[in-house]
Amino acid sequence: MRIARNPFVKALAVGVLVSGILFGCKKDGETGGGGTAQPKTAADVVKEDANYSIFQAALTRANLTDALKATNLTVFLPNNAAFQASGFADAAAISALPVATAESIVNYHVLNGKVAVADIPGGTNVSVQTKGGQSAYITKTTSGTVATVSINGAKVVTPDVQSANGILHVIDRVLVPPTTTMLDAAKADPANFSLVVAAINRASTVNPTLTLLLSSSTSAPVTVFLPDNAAMTAAGLTAAAINSLSPTALSALMSYHTTNSLLFSSQLAAGQLLMFSGGKVTVTASATGTATLKGTKNTTAVNIKRANWLTTNGIIHVIDQVLQQ
Repeated sequence: MRIARNPFVKALAVGVLVSGILFGCKKDGETGGGGTAQPKTAADVVKEDANYSIFQAALTRANLTDALKATNLTVFLPNNAAFQASGFADAAAISALPVATAESIVNYHVLNGKVAVADIPGGTNVSVQTKGGQSAYITKTTSGTVATVSINGAKVVTPDVQSANGILHVIDRVLVPPTTTMLDAAKADPANFSLVVAAINRASTVNPTLTLLLSSSTSAPVTVFLPDNAAMTAAGLTAAAINSLSPTALSALMSYHTTNSLLFSSQLAAGQLLMFSGGKVTVTASATGTATLKGTKNTTAVNIKRANWLTTNGIIHVIDQVLQQ
């Protein structure tokens, strides 16, 4: 049996080899000290630019200030605007995190091996392993000579920032490493998702496959559009109503919120999505890149309240209405 190879892994391997050759050799007359100015490391790039002060705070909180001095690194670097867009107002917000959480976030932005944008193969959601051990998903598209790259839906806004020991790509969102499955993530927030969890649990009595997809990290990743408690209540799906509905009806409803592909919000193109129920959901993309959804019986657009909630078995987009089939 022939084993398929991940093209990104090959690019990383080439990057490590080339970087080893470049940094293992000195040009004539180049010295390692004295009065000769040394190239900046990735750590220097971050520390010396005020635009990256929140990431620097994350490095400090995680006790990883020297981590970006290692050789052969690729860093997906969120600037301060990216942190603020992701809910971290300033360095104090990062400094308030548990050390282990800050460490996990920092390591999730680093890959072993120096890889420029030109070295990244074209493709959608190519899985790569981060320094922290979790998977991240890189997408690269090319139009003419212009390449667009994103990781977990975060867009690379400044590619190929060079350093002595690696390369940095500035991104517009913070990457948050997945820690739990979809179902466990919803269960952990009953104030917002107790009703949809109750619906899934009741549906599982006739459709255990649905629960397996949402609760197993070994199943193929899926995308779920998850209505919060406000959306469920507005649709009449109170706790009492859920208990009175048949498991078959709830199975059809929850299957209509799940699609068999990994879709970050930037990948929600205008058109129709085929859902597990067999029905289709219409996606409308706005000029700002924000997608809205509509089930066959929804009378108004369904908005995404929280996008790109990455879990160990897929992506959750929290929505403000129940999709009606």
